[in-house]
Amino acid sequence: MSDAVLKMKELEDRTGVSRESIHFYLREGLLPEPSRPKRNVAHYSEEHVVRIKVIKRLQEERFLPLGVIKTMLDDADFGSVATADDLPAFELAFLSLLSGDTPAGDRVLRDVAAQVGLSEAELTELGNLGVIELKSSDGCVMLDYRDAAIVEQWARLRELGYGPESGYDAAFLKRYADTIKVLADAEVDEFLDAFGDIETDAAAELAARGIEISNEIITRLHTRALTQRLNERVAGR
Repeated sequence: MSDAVLKMKELEDRTGVSRESIHFYLREGLLPEPSRPKRNVAHYSEEHVVRIKVIKRLQEERFLPLGVIKTMLDDADFGSVATADDLPAFELAFLSLLSGDTPAGDRVLRDVAAQVGLSEAELTELGNLGVIELKSSDGCVMLDYRDAAIVEQWARLRELGYGPESGYDAAFLKRYADTIKVLADAEVDEFLDAFGDIETDAAAELAARGIEISNEIITRLHTRALTQRLNERVAGR
């Protein structure tokens, strides 16, 4: 991302947002603090431009509250963005459209473990294997809301009797995660090759709707494959 140095007036002009609103975003933690080479002098960057435009878009077009927008901004990887507008806006618009994926704050791993009835050690192992991502905040180990949901479903499977003694351990779940990652990598490459040049909001909506249908297809293919394999195993006894 560009290292351009912007003054407040330039930031207002670039984003169409008043300095009062920008200061409010700073106080609420939606924007990173500007660099301050001198007392009473603040320098802003392209990251500030991107974030402010995204905040404005999500407020005006998606009617999302600032608390939700802050969570989405915290999840976005702005440091790796090559262009100032397209990828961050796409990522955030995509998350806001994706059915059933309502952004929420991170959760303390210890609290999640206690709620679902799994040990902290098991959740830590899932993190070490890359099945979920472990974060650190104020001395606590945290889980993203999406990873917490994965853990909750894993606990439900345990309640049915699918335990480590039967082979349903962390390594089993890692095989699922690795398979899904390969599929996701291919899907993202295919999508960007096909639709990467269309307008951001349209691309985000297309991706979100496409994922809903793709997930349904994957679920049905998985069920069919399991049924076929079970029939083969039973017939071969």
